[in-house]
Amino acid sequence: MLKAYANARDRCYIHPHRPAEVKCERCKIGLCDECAREYQGQKLCERCVGEILLIEAGKLTFADRVRLFFRSLRNTVIAVAVLAIICGGIFYAFHNLLNQPITPEELARFRYAAAGSFQTPEGINVNSTVLGAQIVSFTSQRTGYEATHLINEYAGPDFPGWRSSNATFPQDIVVAQQNLSTIQKVILTQQPGEPPSTMVKDFEVDASTTGPDSGFVKIGEWQLQQTDGPQRFTFPPTQEKWLRLRILSNYGSQDYTSLAEFDAYVVPQNPGAPSPGGGANPGFGP
Repeated sequence: MLKAYANARDRCYIHPHRPAEVKCERCKIGLCDECAREYQGQKLCERCVGEILLIEAGKLTFADRVRLFFRSLRNTVIAVAVLAIICGGIFYAFHNLLNQPITPEELARFRYAAAGSFQTPEGINVNSTVLGAQIVSFTSQRTGYEATHLINEYAGPDFPGWRSSNATFPQDIVVAQQNLSTIQKVILTQQPGEPPSTMVKDFEVDASTTGPDSGFVKIGEWQLQQTDGPQRFTFPPTQEKWLRLRILSNYGSQDYTSLAEFDAYVVPQNPGAPSPGGGANPGFGP
């Protein structure tokens, strides 16, 4: 067997009937003169020549490497530019969002969402834009100090309240509520930072179940103090859908009258009663 193997090694790999004249310098197989190939000063078999040519074909020249480098660099620059545009847009959006002040109504919505109810220690404020209340008429207002600020549930120096356009009286402001309600308390708040002489002094509150300009019945007449905190005024349960605040005087200003907030409360018999939208509530009608 060894002799047969030795004889095979001395034969041409392609033509076994021919003696091997040379050996492939790469893979060491025997080759006859017909099968031997001369390549770069070496005697090689056909298969090794093909493999070398394939390998060399895959090698990049210097020009190819330069061309690929700049192509890769261009693609990288484009990718970075696209990423910068996307990130810049996201940053700009968040920057504007962070710099945009939250409105009092949004703040009230967040507060109610966190509490999971419209119920507050005072009751349920039906004079709120969050619950669908709207200002339907007013005697006067100044730009930037609109009457709608009276029902946005915010009283503080960071957001203006209401100002009349002059100091004439009475100044009427009518609020339409979303549902027929039975209220028994109003809370008024003077606007912090306003001159004390512009603050509301004497006022009355009227209720109607008929319409925004008819059927009003006087609930009560009171006097506000020149203090910043909320001031409460209670009365027997009164059914209403439209509520009119009638301001009768201020503390002496001849320019305008100011006020921060005008709230009206349903006070459930059961403090744990569900709020509107969460089930039946004894203070709300159809």
